[in-house]
Amino acid sequence: MTFQELVNEVLVIVKRPDLTDRVESQVRASTLKMHHSDFYYRDLVEVSVEFSEELFIQNFIPTEVVPKFRKVKYIRIWRGNADGMPGQFLTPIQIENSNDAYGYIKENVFYMAGQMLQVRTSTALKRILFGAYVHPTITPDNAYTSWIADEYPFAIIYEAARAIFRSIGFQEQANEYAQLAGEVLGEIKLSCVDDVPLT
Repeated sequence: MTFQELVNEVLVIVKRPDLTDRVESQVRASTLKMHHSDFYYRDLVEVSVEFSEELFIQNFIPTEVVPKFRKVKYIRIWRGNADGMPGQFLTPIQIENSNDAYGYIKENVFYMAGQMLQVRTSTALKRILFGAYVHPTITPDNAYTSWIADEYPFAIIYEAARAIFRSIGFQEQANEYAQLAGEVLGEIKLSCVDDVPLT
């Protein structure tokens, strides 16, 4: 469904055309809530990243490569030039675990440090494949894009209706739509959840 179609469906349920602005805001918030309810393979993108120099330690800001970046899924070494081939996957670690049991610095790993993604390899690195989860596009209205809105629109509609009913003091209706939204969300999780990333 388009953004406007979602808004119209919520307005039919809540029967409050005077709350159109609030409904529009809640449809955006509900879209984010549904996408953020788990890590879904439909929210994954893969891009290539090329560094200016071939080095053992590289870093970059993910949002500069993937503007709607949410979380890292994987980093994979790319061997050779554009006609090369993918190599091994790097291991995600927490910065506190950057040394192995013998005190040596771990290699072929990556981790987030603030907004920067740090990559450390055993051989000099020039290119990687970067897999990341992204946020849906919720603004502007004419650019709204969500696979959940397309395939499971009532997850967003029911959640938005729940929030509106709650905000105007209709708790019984809010509870009813919370249950309906939860049922559709269960379907989404059953069909579309990806393996949860470690970092």
